[in-house]
Amino acid sequence: MRQLRSLVVGQPVSTTDESAQHVYITRDPAILHNEPIIRGTRTPVRAIVEHWKFGDAPETIVRKLPYLRLAQVFDALSYYDDHRAEIEQYIAANRVPVND
Repeated sequence: MRQLRSLVVGQPVSTTDESAQHVYITRDPAILHNEPIIRGTRTPVRAIVEHWKFGDAPETIVRKLPYLRLAQVFDALSYYDDHRAEIEQYIAANRVPVND
């Protein structure tokens, strides 16, 4: 994933500056209670991760969510790689129970 990030962003960046490392990911207290989202959208990183976990390739995710760019999807997956426990918590907290 880190190699993928350097291809998308152009060059490896310092791990000390989170905003420089994930240029397409942000937080806004007014959107989804400060959950990580794709910059300029209300799409949470967890939504991208869930598509990916269901087997959608990044190119497929962009076709399903045409307002996103491929670089944004790759950055969301990279963010997940760096913050797996946090995103898994958001996924679990937003899971809809299925009635049998």
